[in-house]
Amino acid sequence: MLGRVNSQGSLLEAGQMCGHLVTKGSFYEKLARCGHELITDDDFAHMYASARGRPSIPPSMMMRSLLLATKDGTSDRESARRSRVDLDWKAALGLDLDHPGIGATTFSLFRARVVLHDADQALFRRTVTKAVDKGLFPNKVLALIDSSPVLGAGAVQDTYELLRGAIQKVVRAAGEDTLTKGLRKSLRRYLKDTKPDIDWTDAERRREELARMVTAANRLLGEVADRDGVQDTADLLAAIVAQDVEDDGGGEPRIRRGTAKDRIVSTSDPEMRHGRKSKSRRFDGHKLHVLEEESTELILGVDVGPGNGGDGEPAVPLIEQATQAGVEIDEVVGDMAYGDGDTREAVEQTGAKMVAKVRPVHNRNGFRKTDFLIDLDTLKATCPAGEVSTEVRNTKDHKNRPTLLLVFDAEACASCPIRVDCVSGTGPRALTLNVHEARLQQARSDQLRPSVKAKLKRRAVIERKIDHLHDLGAKKARYRGRRKTKLQALMAAIVANFGRLEALMAFGDTKVALAA
Repeated sequence: MLGRVNSQGSLLEAGQMCGHLVTKGSFYEKLARCGHELITDDDFAHMYASARGRPSIPPSMMMRSLLLATKDGTSDRESARRSRVDLDWKAALGLDLDHPGIGATTFSLFRARVVLHDADQALFRRTVTKAVDKGLFPNKVLALIDSSPVLGAGAVQDTYELLRGAIQKVVRAAGEDTLTKGLRKSLRRYLKDTKPDIDWTDAERRREELARMVTAANRLLGEVADRDGVQDTADLLAAIVAQDVEDDGGGEPRIRRGTAKDRIVSTSDPEMRHGRKSKSRRFDGHKLHVLEEESTELILGVDVGPGNGGDGEPAVPLIEQATQAGVEIDEVVGDMAYGDGDTREAVEQTGAKMVAKVRPVHNRNGFRKTDFLIDLDTLKATCPAGEVSTEVRNTKDHKNRPTLLLVFDAEACASCPIRVDCVSGTGPRALTLNVHEARLQQARSDQLRPSVKAKLKRRAVIERKIDHLHDLGAKKARYRGRRKTKLQALMAAIVANFGRLEALMAFGDTKVALAA
């Protein structure tokens, strides 16, 4: 059942007995003075039985301890030690000097409760609503948005290790003793702690081993197809076979050429993905998405998505997080990753405006689409040589959506003196109109205005905020799974927002005072 902090306090509390020794101006001191305004036991009452069992460690104390662990980057074992011997921690947690500390396993159990009941998201939202209640945000909120890679906690594996790991998961879920004797014999070489003992430098031996593994995997999938409690692991094994193996044309399996879309890279964390922050910067894991209010530098929204996901897709969910906390966003400033038409339209539907540069259009043959004068009202285009196209054809874009194609006269293009700088081949030049062509034309015009340029320069503020989150551990996942990684990101954001709220004097008269 729910345990509660003693409202009367204790004369033996570290803050009362040795408050003068607590690090002045530190996160510990601030949490001891102001933490009660954000974190109370009643906030977590729905996570516990109402009248059964022994009283728990007060959840407000446990949540404070998770924030301290985030701030100091401590493991559960180290957190347990500090709650027992560290004066700063004892003061921040409101513990008596002789308190034996919090057990290491208690931290993991409490985190599980927090994730199950989304208590981390509720506490994060409370940091934003606190700022709203104090009137800290301007009338027109300018929000900044960006993303950052999060290195996954799982081991990145090659095809053979993926198959072996997935086979082991299915066998554990099904129970090895429940499998037929012949299947157990064929799987035995893959249930050991090491790879099968073959010459891995020999390409022919590797091909033979792959064929043996795929055959065994398919037999295993067939035998457990109708069993309860095995579906998730069986789906994982089937997905790995499908993504990494293909027919060589002669009926034999081989490693797939190229990379399958949304490829699983780890059996220990199947939600990890190959991702790229740029052409030269690849990572394996997840992607952190952050929305920040520019003037207060408070984080308004946090999410963790797949490492191979786009930057623009989470923009609307982040804006909705802010809206739910009472923040009405007027404009959102991002980099070019947020400048596509789909993201702009989605953001506009929330009532906000997307401010971001449009990605430049490239044409290896010379003149780009933006070098042409396109009139959308009359559906005609004028090329750099002065030729006008009014021929419109129906076509589809890369997302298979219907759009239009403006085609220039073939004879005029053939005799054009600057053709070599415009189009290759024998056909005429054609321009595909984006589904959001009007919106993108307006955005290209807007980004030349001094006021928009000034807003785009303010985007650097969020890069500092992401660096701060990295310092709080958000650069690398400590836990496997995207939801647990989001817990880690939310805790870092709560710590960051708590510091900003204290600096902005958002907290009222302190209820807990450290002894002078």
